[in-house]
Amino acid sequence: MGLKLTILSWWTPKWVISRELDHVSQVTTAALRSLLASYALEKRSGVIDGSQQSKTLEQKRTDMAKQHVALVEALASALGREKALELGREALFEVGKNLGRESRAKLGVGNNPKDLIKAAKILYRVLGIDFVVETSENTRATLVVSRCALSQQYSEFTCRILSATDEGVVKGLEPYASMAFKEVLTSGCGNCRAQIEFAG
Repeated sequence: MGLKLTILSWWTPKWVISRELDHVSQVTTAALRSLLASYALEKRSGVIDGSQQSKTLEQKRTDMAKQHVALVEALASALGREKALELGREALFEVGKNLGRESRAKLGVGNNPKDLIKAAKILYRVLGIDFVVETSENTRATLVVSRCALSQQYSEFTCRILSATDEGVVKGLEPYASMAFKEVLTSGCGNCRAQIEFAG
């Protein structure tokens, strides 16, 4: 377990959160814009520009979420919701894996579930997400989200696409783990619930 991982899981400075939030926003919106450019260039009009400079973390999260919603809706309008869901999740899972790999290297994440959970705490802190992990056995756990800043802007459809990023992050942080959301706040559930599986 890396010292950096331990310290940042206890306390993450605002400047680190702001920097990482900018990075997450850039790579996720870039992936969605790339899909639009590849499959539906003519539908790009009306998608909001993400170049405005936000000041607070709350404003940055809101701006990012609004961009996600606009881009997802533009993609659905061009391709239909089923195809947009398939392509969006595929692209964002890969984005998430890359983010997870970057974080694994930067934070010194080891090959054990405790490191994975500590790293997830840091990354979710960046997004304004509060969660607990309910461990049911050595190879399985349930992640329960009680608050998500992004859910105030997201529709259930946007959430279904963007949650693939989270699932990819887990795979990038720990290649022998996987995560899949079973319930989400945007569908009217009291919490988001995701099943985490640890191989071996």
